[in-house]
Amino acid sequence: MRRRGFTLIEVLMSLAIFALAAVSLGAAYSNVLLGRLALQQDEQRLDDLSRCRAALMETPGFDDVEAGGEIHLPGGRTARWEGKIEATAVSDLFAVQLIAEIERADGAEAEEFTETRMLLRPTWSIPSDRQKIRDDARQRLEKERGYKEADGNSAFISAPTRGKKLVPGQSGTSGKGQSGGSGKGQGGGKGENGGKGQGGGKGQGGNGQPAQGGQPGGQPAAPAAKQ
Repeated sequence: MRRRGFTLIEVLMSLAIFALAAVSLGAAYSNVLLGRLALQQDEQRLDDLSRCRAALMETPGFDDVEAGGEIHLPGGRTARWEGKIEATAVSDLFAVQLIAEIERADGAEAEEFTETRMLLRPTWSIPSDRQKIRDDARQRLEKERGYKEADGNSAFISAPTRGKKLVPGQSGTSGKGQSGGSGKGQGGGKGENGGKGQGGGKGQGGNGQPAQGGQPGGQPAAPAAKQ
């Protein structure tokens, strides 16, 4: 029995597929290597920048920060840093721009990084400038609120006060010293099983007002009992 082999076209197609697979795998592997290298470089760059930032934070003097300095980095490299200080509208708060030039490990040109941080440094403030900033802030607050600290919060107290508490001697729905009256009168009645009468009296109320008249004094008579 005669066996049939691969044709030339089939062999070429197989080689082409293998070449494409090899190229794809090689590109993926190279991307992985480049990614790891870039990640290492980023980590090293962040570490170098954090060292420059720490050097800035540890420098207490105003002039020393603006003068800057040099620090030694791993791998025999050096970094040069300096700071530019600007005052803000808040007392003792400064905006410091950090400028760092860091040497690269591959010997290429140094990289420059810039970032701005807010630092609270009372020792950097000039007393006259600090007082001026505080006075400006106080005037701005007084203008927004509509009153001064010495006057208190009188602008927000309304003149009429609802639900005043009664004091002794005033008339009202509750409290002591309400008006009252007393009177005397007699009443009588006539008629069978009933009667009419007039009652009345006069008196003085507790607050000097005349009391109202008495109520009718006559009451209907009870019906007679049957024998």
